[in-house]
Amino acid sequence: MVATKMPNFQIVFLSLLLNGILSSIIPENHDRRSQVKDLSDIEHQLKGGHNAEYDHEAFLGKEKAHEFDRLTPEQSKQRLGVLVDKIDSNNDGLVTEPEMVAWIKYIQRRYVTEDAKTQWANYELEGAASMSWDYYMERTYGSATDETEMNSETKLHFKEMKDRDYRRFKLADVDYDGKLTFTEYVNFLHPEDAPHMREVVVKETLDDLDKNKDGRISIDEYIVDMWPDMGKETEPEWVTTEREHFEKWRDLNKDGFLDSNEIQHWVMPDDYDHAIAESRHLIYEADSSKDGNLTKREILDHSDLFVGSQATDFGEAFKYSHDEF
Repeated sequence: MVATKMPNFQIVFLSLLLNGILSSIIPENHDRRSQVKDLSDIEHQLKGGHNAEYDHEAFLGKEKAHEFDRLTPEQSKQRLGVLVDKIDSNNDGLVTEPEMVAWIKYIQRRYVTEDAKTQWANYELEGAASMSWDYYMERTYGSATDETEMNSETKLHFKEMKDRDYRRFKLADVDYDGKLTFTEYVNFLHPEDAPHMREVVVKETLDDLDKNKDGRISIDEYIVDMWPDMGKETEPEWVTTEREHFEKWRDLNKDGFLDSNEIQHWVMPDDYDHAIAESRHLIYEADSSKDGNLTKREILDHSDLFVGSQATDFGEAFKYSHDEF
């Protein structure tokens, strides 16, 4: 699935700042549209072939991938060997597809949890187990909640942001007590990972792409979100390919538009799992014996596929604990 690029919400924040009313701790990654996340922000396919950096981030997670990039090839292989022992959960000397899938999903969950912990700490709850909507609004937007100081355009932007946050908040509050526990906050921050939050993912995608507000996404609205220069430049090949995807695979009823059901099928397909797809790719590429499993030797022999090593000037030695995973 080709991920849709996020709209640039810096304009919203700049507008608020210019009006002197945005005060505080809106997290840098507090995106206004949620999407089902791929295993990496890096493109999986590049012109001319496969992007190994995608595999590195899917297998290690973004931060660990960067750490491995700074290791020598020898250090990288040594640490990879330790990880292989962890992935081989039954210690039979083989990494199977289910074990690889479980590992990659663990990496995904770890990122989501750590990101939520970082954002949760910003709210300075001082030991409180939950956060109310009013407290969230005050800590996130500060004095920006005073709409009397906003011009009409800023007020509209603020209302859109507040409405989206409130919609997420209400859905994430599964016990209906008007507050979010940390577990509920994880789903608020990453609704794409919670089945009961799916409608938020669909609604926010529709709101952002449906420029004429007719309740559906046209092919032009779909394309311009990814390629803002539509109509100004000659259409590149990748855009033509996206048009074909829209017509053949996204627009299921062939009416020229995407409705809510088609949007859900696009951004949250039931028949596609990134972790399974990546696991199969890694095993296919590294399975020299073609038995459908990977030995430690096969993984180490294809270490660049899993972790890579881009360092050429190491300077001071990096020290890492094998218990970090």
